[in-house]
Amino acid sequence: MKPDSTKHNPDPEYLRELVKKTGLSQRKIARIIGVNERLFRMYLANRSASTAHDAPYTVQFTLECLSDES
Repeated sequence: MKPDSTKHNPDPEYLRELVKKTGLSQRKIARIIGVNERLFRMYLANRSASTAHDAPYTVQFTLECLSDES
């Protein structure tokens, strides 16, 4: 898998699907990625939530890699 930031998709639904495919907990993934658990949950929150934040491409790419490994 090769990074390509033109494929950036911070859609929380897409990211939640990747998390599900990994079979890992959100806590474990946050540790692997190196972000605070709270921030990681913000990346996964519905965009209508006041705490929602768009995940950077690096987070998306890491999730894609982790989901491919499972």
